[in-house]
Amino acid sequence: MTQQVLARKWRPTSFQDLIGQDHVRKALTHALSSQRLHHAYLFSGTRGVGKTTIARILARCLNCESGITATPCGQCGACQAISENRFVDLIEVDAASRTKVDDTRDLLENVSYAPTLGRYKIYLIDEVHMLTSQSFNALLKTLEEPPEHVVFLFATTDPHKLLPTVLSRCLQFHLRDLSADQIQGHLHHILEAEAIAFESEALWQLARAGRGSMRDAITLLDQAIAFGEGRVQTDDVIQMLGVQGLSEVPAMLADLARNDANALLARVHELAMQTPDWMALVSGMQTVLHQVAVRQISAQSLGHLPPSEQRAVDELAALMAPEFLQLAYQFTLTGYRDMPMASDPRSAFEMLLLRMLAFRPARMGEMISSDTLPQANASEGNEPEPEPELSVDPVVTPAQASAELADAPIGEAVVSEPAPAPVIDPEPTLAPDSALVVESTVAIETTDASAEPVRASHVAAAPAELAELTSDPSAAVAEVAIDHGLAPQVVVDAPTESVDMDDDEADEPEIPVLTLQPEQWVIEARALGLHGMTGSLILQSVLLSATESLVQLALKPSTARLINETHLKRIADAFARQTGVIPEIQIETRDSLPETPEDYASRMRHEAIQRAQELFQDDPFVSTLTRDLGAKVRVETIQPRDDKHV
Repeated sequence: MTQQVLARKWRPTSFQDLIGQDHVRKALTHALSSQRLHHAYLFSGTRGVGKTTIARILARCLNCESGITATPCGQCGACQAISENRFVDLIEVDAASRTKVDDTRDLLENVSYAPTLGRYKIYLIDEVHMLTSQSFNALLKTLEEPPEHVVFLFATTDPHKLLPTVLSRCLQFHLRDLSADQIQGHLHHILEAEAIAFESEALWQLARAGRGSMRDAITLLDQAIAFGEGRVQTDDVIQMLGVQGLSEVPAMLADLARNDANALLARVHELAMQTPDWMALVSGMQTVLHQVAVRQISAQSLGHLPPSEQRAVDELAALMAPEFLQLAYQFTLTGYRDMPMASDPRSAFEMLLLRMLAFRPARMGEMISSDTLPQANASEGNEPEPEPELSVDPVVTPAQASAELADAPIGEAVVSEPAPAPVIDPEPTLAPDSALVVESTVAIETTDASAEPVRASHVAAAPAELAELTSDPSAAVAEVAIDHGLAPQVVVDAPTESVDMDDDEADEPEIPVLTLQPEQWVIEARALGLHGMTGSLILQSVLLSATESLVQLALKPSTARLINETHLKRIADAFARQTGVIPEIQIETRDSLPETPEDYASRMRHEAIQRAQELFQDDPFVSTLTRDLGAKVRVETIQPRDDKHV
């Protein structure tokens, strides 16, 4: 046979030709140059990464007629004999076929004899983990104290199966999987040297199919050349690898992001006509989701991708929310694992996509259409029960609460409400004709675990009497709110009379009005209505200024690099609900920041815990237990009674 396969023809014969594995090359070349040699080397790694190739190169370096060197000449008799597998002093053994202890003993019978032609007698044992324990035991003594002219070279894909006594006697080198970039570059070099026409996209497909193994990728390249009649074309490679439909993965993910189930299932139906590898499609979705997630953080990290894939990734990065990306990637992992257990791969793939749709986070303003909801017992005339209305309490600042309380009659004030409390007898009620009867409720929540419930009920008196009762009603309330660092929540009871309003106005939740002042940012940041990663970034920011057209925020460099266009748009929309105009968002990076909303919440919680611990330990009953009965208080277990706002 005159034709030599590319994997053998392009097998490296020196360390300079080796692709990747720089950590192994550097260690061996330095050892050879300084003559610091070991008698046993162990090379581990997956198939096709260069274990036996490096062992052969090392054998050539040790027996080159020019001397022990890291750069063998390749022209002498020893170098050429090793390349042609006819060097008598290089004994190669396949441990998978010679596992018995007698085979090992026969192998070691000639260890004591000097080499015939070379400088060293080299034993290259491939897949050494296949040897039995008895074979290892027969090898141990020789491996520990071999003759000066013997070098052992071991190669294995599973070093964990080797005995610790063997591992301790070898220098271990773990060869890493090659990246797709390295494989693609080497395939490009081979085809140019062989003068074979090719398409770059086809090489990317082959490099990915190699899965870190250069030998596997070159073998597939040989197959692609034969399949394409001397040319390496993308369509032929896709058909040969059975990865039809991978080009449709970005479009399917776009349909997922848009919540377009009909278009998504239509694409799956078209793919089924091509009889694709459904497992490969799930794996392709994992790859694209990873690329999109990386692209949302940094645009420079995907420069190795072909232009067509870069455009698709850019479009998906702007379309998909980071939260949905992480959820979809997790679903692909479980789907890839569970697909072999399904009776039909296509149905398993469709269920994976529908699962992503079902758990897809809804976007702001997106609602489920009433046409899609099941109408149970519609024929029987049963009307669905109306959903309970949810009341949304507006969040106001301490200054706003003080201003509103100053103008409002005194109603029922509640400071913390961990348990019902006795109600103080109200003042005598005036006649309706001599006083304006108005009831209101003011609820102020505090993190103080010791605050006892205090209630006071009043009915507004005549203007003269009201002036005496409300000389400065907001002072105490504002002082409590400021002392605890929390804005009070003001809830005004609706009058009993019915008020006419449009249905749309009744259904819309009231948007809290914020001051957007930098000094109030630690409180108001949570009221912007931002959630997920965007909400987390906002809580780590500081508001510098806010106008209708421009909002300036400050972040630390480590946090600012996580901001992308999607986050900026959500932040701008949140401020637009306050100002009525979508502002420009400017991010300034600072190494140190004043107190952020996140820092503020942490400080409030810490102070509340400290107060709760102090009050608990000062309690007379607890003091009696600790003093008289020798009890100990586990301070770390004490928590505030209600810390939901800290």
